[in-house]
Amino acid sequence: MPAAIANPFNFETPADRWSFTDREELLPRISGILDRPRQRALVHGRRRVGKTSLIKHAAIAAKRPFAFIDLSTANDLSEVARKLIGSFPVNEDLGSRLIRLLRKYVERVSLKGEHFSLGTDLRAPAEETLGQALSFLDDYALASDKCLTVCMDEFQDLRRLGGDRAEWQLRGTIQHYQRLSFIFSGSDHRLLQWMTEPNAAFFKQLELIEVGPIDSDLMAKWINDRSHRGGLIGSSFGAAVVAASGPCTGDIVRLAKQVFDFAATGRKGDIVSQGLDAIALEYLTPEFGTIWRPLPPSQRMLLRAIADDQPRFSKTTLENYGLTVGSVGTAQTALFDKQILTLAGDQVVFDSPFFRRWVRATGETGT
Repeated sequence: MPAAIANPFNFETPADRWSFTDREELLPRISGILDRPRQRALVHGRRRVGKTSLIKHAAIAAKRPFAFIDLSTANDLSEVARKLIGSFPVNEDLGSRLIRLLRKYVERVSLKGEHFSLGTDLRAPAEETLGQALSFLDDYALASDKCLTVCMDEFQDLRRLGGDRAEWQLRGTIQHYQRLSFIFSGSDHRLLQWMTEPNAAFFKQLELIEVGPIDSDLMAKWINDRSHRGGLIGSSFGAAVVAASGPCTGDIVRLAKQVFDFAATGRKGDIVSQGLDAIALEYLTPEFGTIWRPLPPSQRMLLRAIADDQPRFSKTTLENYGLTVGSVGTAQTALFDKQILTLAGDQVVFDSPFFRRWVRATGETGT
């Protein structure tokens, strides 16, 4: 690749301040939560649509204390508690005082750089450790006379970690805090229902913020503009990348990165389709194989039917793919739980366009 050409796309981490775009309407709403105590919001939308980037950019702009935890990366509630306590910079003027406060909850604690380092687990039983961590954060906020916002990303995983009643336990805990605000963020399309239906723990207690797709024309222009700045003068593959990727910003940027590399090296032909195949059928094949192999036959066949754009409950589909109405419903629920499938409006779709491409390409040879 010529030295003057540098790929400007990065999908591996949340968007930096140079690549963050088109969330001007949503940023003030997140900032308003960060600025006031005792706020609660649910930020919801598809995976890789940009929720984490939005929240983190708002936190940077607000310059407020901010504790962030991705629940999908935790094995239990004790780990969530430890990560929360260690996730925010410590006010140096309050360091020794905060250590004394924290020793109410743990036996050994020290400062490691500008963050707390816990020497042991929290004192409470496992099911109470999250409450203890949040109680300490409320102590911290009171001691520093600031509002502190706790963000729990991939919030649907709280049920995996704490059971079906976990939301009720959390609600009972956080209603006593004086200086904490909470942002719950999640990607499961059922989360909105779980959190807001009349018998839900947080019924009528959350500001609802939906993060949807960026306008396709704006996204295409953004891709073309960044490609030009990266050295591909005159390139215009943005619209084709957006059309092939689907609505999620992370998928769009991942494909744009691959297509940029192909364009920079002079690849001929339909480089967008080639880029999609390179990601789906080469780079991600080991990952997709790991996902595929444990799936029972009914789930595999349902995925193949959806990948082939076949109506799930039609007589022809059921016959051709060896399914029944009951097995389709059961398989679909299981694939929702695994976030392999999701909803787009009223349509059941693959969460990942790359996995859809892989399933469609492998067909009966998928193992």
